Amino acid sequence: MDLIYTNKNREDVGVLKDYTFDLAFGTDENDFELTLDVNNHCCEPSCIIYVDGTEYGGIVDKINVVTKDGKLVYKGRTWHGVLGSKIITPNEYKYEAYLTMSGDANEVIGKVLDRVGLTDLFEVPAESSGLTISSYSFDRYTDVYSGIVKMLATVSAKPKLTFKSGKVVISACPIVDYSQDEQFDSDQVEMTIEQAHNTVNHLICLGKGELEERQVVHLYVDGNGNVSENQTFTGLQEVSSVYDYSSVESLDELKKSGTEKLKEYANADKVQMNFNSEETAYDVGDIVGAKEIITGIFAKQKITKKIVTITQGLVNIQYKVGE
Repeated sequence: MDLIYTNKNREDVGVLKDYTFDLAFGTDENDFELTLDVNNHCCEPSCIIYVDGTEYGGIVDKINVVTKDGKLVYKGRTWHGVLGSKIITPNEYKYEAYLTMSGDANEVIGKVLDRVGLTDLFEVPAESSGLTISSYSFDRYTDVYSGIVKMLATVSAKPKLTFKSGKVVISACPIVDYSQDEQFDSDQVEMTIEQAHNTVNHLICLGKGELEERQVVHLYVDGNGNVSENQTFTGLQEVSSVYDYSSVESLDELKKSGTEKLKEYANADKVQMNFNSEETAYDVGDIVGAKEIITGIFAKQKITKKIVTITQGLVNIQYKVGE
């Protein structure tokens, strides 16, 4: 596995030797540190470092020299961090509250990249993803990485980043639920599991307005996790809560935001664990399951962070599940 570095014009210069390359990406961090002997100094600010055909790479933003032990550390943003440093804005000149897009998921991602000026380094595949985005409204002033992740989650998908032929290719790919066929148990890894029952299933959403003129929407979730305005649970089975969103712009936005909030209540099982895997290449956003042996309690959650360490071409990957 060759770790290649370029000049600031992204022209390949050489292959790094005798290094440790630490990357983290997912819900936070999205940065890297490349450590090597100070005598092997070779990179310049704004150059890129990458492993071709993988998601491992980024842009050098800082150079840190530790004279005590003669180490040199290049620091920067991973590809995910570069996306995170750009903001999706609504069409302010049209006085629009939200940027709304529709189309094939890859096509929509491509439009976002073009909008924020990242097409010099990033691109989407020529072929369609087969995943359709319908009138998705991005959160106001969200960063590109978070916006794409949240958008794709509405169609059970994730962004997959791969460096190929001088470009970072972003593909919309279905989320893989590994909990259906395999699961981690408490004999394998340390974990914390919280299995939630009797969660909120009736959400009273309050929008703009005062007293009897205030917008009010009642949303309900059924036993399969579907949200609608039709009530399923009543009596002692009904668990209600109020969602106050007085700054909302429209009734449709109140319903959309309320639906997201109610789904959060419904999907309240929690799993926290760290594990290493060299056999399966999981992605951030994929789902894994965990089971405590004595109680038999089972829950599943998304992988939220991936931590990669490459030393002399050898790769170690650690995954974090849960917030």
